[in-house]
Amino acid sequence: MPTVSNSIDGARVHHAVQAGQVRDIHFHSTVPPRQVPRQLEAVTGVFTDREHDVAALDGMLAGLPEDTAPVIVITGPGGIGKSALVSRWGHHQAERYPDGQLLVQLRAGGVGGPAPAPETARSLLRGLGDQDVPQLPWQESDLQALWRSLAVTRRLLVVLEDAATADQVVPLIPATSECLVIVTSRSPLPALAALGARHHHLGPLAPTHAVQLLSRILGEGRVRAEPAIAEALARACEGSPLALALAAGAVVLAPAHSLASHPALAATGLESLPMTTAVALTSLPEPEARLLRLAALIPAPDLDHLTVAAATATPAAHTLQLLHELAARQMLEHIGRQPVRGDVYSIRVGVRELIRDQADTQRLVVQRYLDHLIATAQDTVQRLTPHHRVLPRQHRHHPAEPVRITDDRTALDWLEAIAPAVLPALAAARTLGEHQAATVLVHDMWPLFHRLRRTDLSLTCHKLGIDSARIWGHPMAAYEMTTTLAISHKRVGEHEDALRLYSEGRTLATADQDPNRIAQCTAGIGATLYEAERYAAAEPELARAIELYADLDDRRGAGLAEILLGSAAARQGNTDLGVPLLQQALADLESLTPPDPLNVARAKVFLGEAQSLAREHDVAAGTINIAVQEFVRLGHRHWAAYGIEFLGEAAQRAGLPRVAESWYAASQAQYRNLGSSRDVERLQSRLLALLPE
Repeated sequence: MPTVSNSIDGARVHHAVQAGQVRDIHFHSTVPPRQVPRQLEAVTGVFTDREHDVAALDGMLAGLPEDTAPVIVITGPGGIGKSALVSRWGHHQAERYPDGQLLVQLRAGGVGGPAPAPETARSLLRGLGDQDVPQLPWQESDLQALWRSLAVTRRLLVVLEDAATADQVVPLIPATSECLVIVTSRSPLPALAALGARHHHLGPLAPTHAVQLLSRILGEGRVRAEPAIAEALARACEGSPLALALAAGAVVLAPAHSLASHPALAATGLESLPMTTAVALTSLPEPEARLLRLAALIPAPDLDHLTVAAATATPAAHTLQLLHELAARQMLEHIGRQPVRGDVYSIRVGVRELIRDQADTQRLVVQRYLDHLIATAQDTVQRLTPHHRVLPRQHRHHPAEPVRITDDRTALDWLEAIAPAVLPALAAARTLGEHQAATVLVHDMWPLFHRLRRTDLSLTCHKLGIDSARIWGHPMAAYEMTTTLAISHKRVGEHEDALRLYSEGRTLATADQDPNRIAQCTAGIGATLYEAERYAAAEPELARAIELYADLDDRRGAGLAEILLGSAAARQGNTDLGVPLLQQALADLESLTPPDPLNVARAKVFLGEAQSLAREHDVAAGTINIAVQEFVRLGHRHWAAYGIEFLGEAAQRAGLPRVAESWYAASQAQYRNLGSSRDVERLQSRLLALLPE
C-alpha cells in the first residue's frame, strides 16, 4: 500500500491510497514558535520631558472596551514629537503587549498619497512574520479580514503613523481588547472619535524643557556659557522638538560660532519649523545639499541608498554616507529597514517645500529613477516569470550599481517593498511625457501583480499603461497592456470586462497578422469562459487555441489550453475526451525547457479530477496526491489547498463521506489561514452537504 506524507502550512499530513480508498489521515502540529516583532524605534538619548503626556496615555488605558481594540489618536503639528512619544510610551508597555509592536507609515501628505488600508494590512501581515508574502489573498477585503483574524489571537501594540483619514484606520482595528491601536495624525480624526477613539493633543515643550533639550544636544557647558541666548533660541523655536534639533544641529556643526550669531534669532515673520529648516538647509555642506536637492525630485514615498544613488548619479557608498549624515541633521527621517533595500528614509516635513523647483533637473532625475526601477524589475521578471515578453526599452541611464537580485526570495522581497512606489513613479512618468518608460514599467512589474497577487494595483496600473502605450504608438505594447489587464479582470471575477479586452487584443493581433498573439487571446477568451463555468462556450475557443499553438510549435501554450479543455470536457461528463487531453497536456508541459513545474502540477491535479469523474478512484487519488506534494514543494499554498479539496471530491465520489469530510476540513483550514473568505465559504457548503439529513 503506497503511503505519502507531506507538510502543509505547519500540519503534517499522512494518507494512504489503496483500491480507491483514501484513509489514515493525521495532522501533527509542527508550527514553529512565533517571532515577536519589535518595530518601534529606539528612544534617543536627548528625549526630554513629556511626563504629563505619558501619564495621560497611561490614564487612557483605564476602562478599555471589551469587544474591540482601544484606539488612541495622538495629534499635533509636524515635528512636535508624536513619534518619539509613541516610542517612549510604547516601550514602557512592552510587557502588556507581549506578542509584539508593529509600526506602519500611513503617509498623510506624502508622495503617492495616503496609504490605503489594504496596503497597510499587507505591511502588518508581513510584520507578524506568519505569512509568506506570495500567499497573501487576492482580494482587498480578504487581506483586511486575514489581518484581523490573526491579530485577534494576539496581544499587540499597533502603531499607525501619520494618518490622514479614519478610513485608513477603521478596517484594521482588531476585534479584541487585548490589542491597542495608536494613531498619530497632524489633525483630529472626528470619525474615529465617533467610534470611541480617545484623542490626545501633543503640544510644544515648555520653555524650561526646550532649553533642557538644547542643553542635551549642545552640551551643558555651551548653554551655561550663554544662558540668555539659549533661552531666546528656545523661544524662537516655539517649543518644537524638531525645530530645536535643527537649530542645535547648525550650532554643533559650527562650534566656533557663538549662539548669539545663530540666524534663527534674527528671523522674523516665520513659524519656527520652516525657519529652522531653512537655516539648516543653508548650512549644509555642498555634497549633502546637492544630494538632498536631487533626492527631493524623486517621485517616491520613501528612499533607499541604491535608489538615490541611481537617480542622482552618485556612487552608492558615498550616497549611503550622505543619507546617514542628512538623517543626523534632521533633514531625513529614518523610517526603518526593508529586505533588499536596507535603511529607508523619508524627507522631513517642510524640507521638500523649501527646495526650489528644478524643472530642468527634474526630468533627468526622474528618467534615472525610472530606469533604475525598470532595470531591477526586469531582473525580477527574468527570475520569476521568464516566459514574460520583453518590450523595447531605452537604456538611457542603466544603474552603475544595480540592486542584486540573487534568488526568488530576493526578487519577491524587493517587489513587495517597492510596491507603494509604482503608482507615484507611473504618474511622474506620464506627467513628463515619458510614456515608453511608463508602459515598460507597468509591463515589467508583472511578477508583482502575478506572484504577489497585487490585482488591485494591477488594474489601476494597466489602465494607465494602456493609455501610455497608445500615446507611445507601439502596437505590441498596447496589445500587452490590453491582455494583462484582461488577466487582472479575470482574476477578480470580472469576466465580461476580461472577455471584452481579450476580444480587443485578438482584433489588434489579427490586424497585425500575428498568429502568436491571436492564439494567446483565443486561449484567454476560452480560459475566461472556463472560469465563469461556461464550459460549452469555452470548448471551441480552447480547441481553436490548441490548433493555433500546434501550428506555432508552442507546447507550453498548447499544454495550458489542453488542461482547460480536458477539464471542461470531464466536468461535462465526457471523460473519454477529457482524460486523454489532460494526459497530453501533462506530456507537453513535462517536455518544456526551461521546466514549468507549477503548470505540470496543475495538469496533474486536473487529470486526477478527470480520473475521479471517470470513476478511476484509486488512480485519481494517487495522481492528486502527487500534485498536492508538488504544490507544497513549490510553495503554492493556494493550489495545495485546492488540491486537497479535489481529494475530498474524489473521496466523496468514491462513496467515502467521512474521508471526504476530513479532506474538506483540511482544505478549509488552509484557505482560512490564507484569508480566502470565498473559498472558506465554498468548503463550508461542501461540509454541510455531507451532514446526515
